[in-house]
Amino acid sequence: MDEMELDILQKSSTIGMTVGLIMCVALMIINIYSNQPYQDVYSVFCSIFCGQYMYRWIRQKDKFTLFCGICWGLVAVLLFILYLTKIFV
Repeated sequence: MDEMELDILQKSSTIGMTVGLIMCVALMIINIYSNQPYQDVYSVFCSIFCGQYMYRWIRQKDKFTLFCGICWGLVAVLLFILYLTKIFV
């Protein structure tokens, strides 16, 4: 992979994360305004972070990156479980 491809990959990742953050914030505001649980939006955003860190770990084999990916994944799962309990209980 040449330098231009790496630059495009980095910029696309940054743009993707920014768009994801904006969409999650918009959905969270809608859910709060309509008095609905909003943990599902946080779960999606944490899943995006988990995927990003796990991809970095696959490419770089850095233990701290793996730790961050696992932590974001656990937070995403816990938020999703919390969301389900608020809906069904």
